[in-house]
Amino acid sequence: MTMCSDIEISTANKQQYIDNVVGQNFVQLMPGLSVSLSSAQDLGAADTKHVFPGDDQYIHINNVLAGKFEATVGNTLLQCECGDFNIGFSGGENFCAYHSNDFSNLEIMIKPEVLNELAGEELSGVDLGKSMSFFVKQSGPSRKVSTCANRIHKLIKDQEANPLLLHSATLDYLYWHLTALKSVDTSNQLPLREKKQLIAARDFLLSDLSCPPTISDVAKVVGLNQCKLKKGFKVLFNNTVYGCFQEERMHKAMNLLKDNNVTETAVSLGYSNVSHFSVAFRKQFGVLPKEARLNLAPSIVCG
Repeated sequence: MTMCSDIEISTANKQQYIDNVVGQNFVQLMPGLSVSLSSAQDLGAADTKHVFPGDDQYIHINNVLAGKFEATVGNTLLQCECGDFNIGFSGGENFCAYHSNDFSNLEIMIKPEVLNELAGEELSGVDLGKSMSFFVKQSGPSRKVSTCANRIHKLIKDQEANPLLLHSATLDYLYWHLTALKSVDTSNQLPLREKKQLIAARDFLLSDLSCPPTISDVAKVVGLNQCKLKKGFKVLFNNTVYGCFQEERMHKAMNLLKDNNVTETAVSLGYSNVSHFSVAFRKQFGVLPKEARLNLAPSIVCG
């Protein structure tokens, strides 16, 4: 991003900053837990350094929905783009940030004691004691995290949405966000060669979504034994081998439904029984493929 003029938000203007950024897209779900959406328009001019006041009360959990964001907190540089997510605590330090003009972000603000009550240190991977200091953890795109974030985005924008649904969606998002970050921490313990083998295994696994290979076949192709393959998938991708295949298969189905009826989509993905396809689709998305197709293209008649 291009560095232009600096704009500092002083402590005296902190409340005005909060009011501007939070706006109408802020929802307090319970004491110590809130969710909000922010855009480039909320944060000020794009490609300009903005200095935001620090926060020593809340842990911030972010997911970039669009655009790019770059921030410096202390000596730590944070660079994010669409799909990236992070968790951090500024410890009261101001942060300097740039954002693109198409930037959009989902943010959860949660007090440490609330996070401890909901998730505990084992899941959060954070020392939630009273002496908690500055930290930041970041990861790249995750299908589960993005799906949850998009659901929250829709619920906040839908003024008629039930608050209970938003609360539930936020807790779901919080779980998958923390789980994905924990997986990243654990994956750093894997040898580099094994990581490459596991990535190659995933690529082979997903090369033909109409015909799932056996675990034995995948293991042989990349030179891993089946035990390491299965454990490695859980560590690196936070999913089982078949779970990874099925998740990608159902997302392909969602795309195919835009231009094909349910039967055509099922057959193209290797299903000989349409009802089996419908069960798998509903398990992934919570709706039947026929219902999803109506939402994707309201003007067409589902088959």
